[in-house]
Amino acid sequence: MAVVFFVVALLLGSILVPLATQVEQRQISETQKTLDEIKEALLGFAVANGYLPCPDKTTVAGVGTANDGIEDVDGVGACVATSQGNVPWATLGVGISDVWGNRFRYQVTPAFSQHPPTVFNLSTAANINVCRVACVGGVCPANTRLTGASPDGAVAIIISLGKNGFGAISASTGIANPAPTSADENENVSGPTCFASRTITPAGAAAGEFDDIVIWISKHVLFNRMVAAGKLP
Repeated sequence: MAVVFFVVALLLGSILVPLATQVEQRQISETQKTLDEIKEALLGFAVANGYLPCPDKTTVAGVGTANDGIEDVDGVGACVATSQGNVPWATLGVGISDVWGNRFRYQVTPAFSQHPPTVFNLSTAANINVCRVACVGGVCPANTRLTGASPDGAVAIIISLGKNGFGAISASTGIANPAPTSADENENVSGPTCFASRTITPAGAAAGEFDDIVIWISKHVLFNRMVAAGKLP
């Protein structure tokens, strides 16, 4: 009987492990799809308004309400306190959270989120860097750059902080989850102009844990949409 139970356990294990992998891959794919939708919504917002929205702030400091999904702008048309926070999902009409129940993080180059009358043009510099590893002194280490350097960096970046959710704001409670323990994941929480995007690795891996899903908007992709819509130059 013990042998039978052992064989059954082996069979169940061989079925459940691939099933768990499939579920996780589906969650990643669904989150990637939502990130793509957010990117398209941001581009559409810029075409319609002439600027990118500010983040939804995550703390109570300054005007506006934290974690309400609405972009937070001060009295002179600039983002409140910081250009990093949550995706303003209510302003954009997009998904509230990733499949793990956490808000999407969003960083925008301040010059591209400035409201009228001062808005960006074809000579405006973008300064968001995306690297394959954590930045050193705000700069991508050699041969790790995934975006151009300023003035040709990304104008905005959107991040799901993954299954572990370290550093993310919970959509159900509005409270920040525990901080990341790996340098690359910490980069995506602290910013403000340097971020990491690389292969997913588990806790205990030599490179450190990493399960963030990262997407960004190139300055030139944004310019292409604006020019095609007749909003630039």
